[in-house]
Amino acid sequence: MYQLDTTLASKADTIGAFINDTGKYVGKFIRAEKLVSANKGTHGIGFTFQADDNRECRFDIWTMRENNEPLQGLNQINALMACLKVRALTESVRNVKKWHDGSEQVMAATCFSELMDKPIGLLLRAEEYEKMQDGYATGEYAWRMGLFAIFQAGTELMASEILSRKTKPEQLGKVIGLLVDKPLKKKSGQTSNTGGQSNRPAAAPDFMDDDLPPF
Repeated sequence: MYQLDTTLASKADTIGAFINDTGKYVGKFIRAEKLVSANKGTHGIGFTFQADDNRECRFDIWTMRENNEPLQGLNQINALMACLKVRALTESVRNVKKWHDGSEQVMAATCFSELMDKPIGLLLRAEEYEKMQDGYATGEYAWRMGLFAIFQAGTELMASEILSRKTKPEQLGKVIGLLVDKPLKKKSGQTSNTGGQSNRPAAAPDFMDDDLPPF
C-alpha cells in the first residue's frame, strides 16, 4: 500500500521552515495584504511567499506616499501583475496567516486576492538590517529576505519580456548573475562596511494598461 516517495520524505523536513538563503524560488503568495503606514500614511503590500517545498518568507513592498507619489516598489508590483497576467487589483477580506502580537496567527485582513495562490517565480536575497525599538536604532543587526526580481513561473519570462511578447527567456539568467547577499554598507558608528558585495537589480519598467499583451 505504501512505498517510499523520496520527494515527499524531503518535504516533511521543511514544514514550517523559513526561506533564509539567497536564490531562485518558485511558489505562490499565501498573503498579499494591503498595508498603510500608521506614521506616514505610506501605502504598500505585505507578502507571505510559500515556496514549492513549503518554506516561507515575509516581506513588504511600499508603493506610494500618502499623497500618491509613487515609490520604487510600485515598479515591482506592476512587474508582478504582468507576470501573473493581472490587469487590476481589488480589495477583499481573506483569512491569512500573519505575524501579530509576537506570534503567527490566522486573521482576517484586507488583501489583493488576484496576487494570491498563483504560481510565481522570485529571486530572493538575504538583506542585513539594523533593528529598531521605539523608532530608534538599537545597534543590533539581523538578516531578512528581500525581493530582488520577479519572473513568470511557467516560462521564466520577466515582465519586460512579457510586454515585448517574447517567448524565449533571456533576461533572468543575466539577473541571476547579480544575485548576492546584501550586507549593510554603513552601520552605526562605522564609516563603511566591506563585509560583502551588494548589487541592485534594474528597476522594473513602468507601463500602462494599453501596453499589456492580450491574456
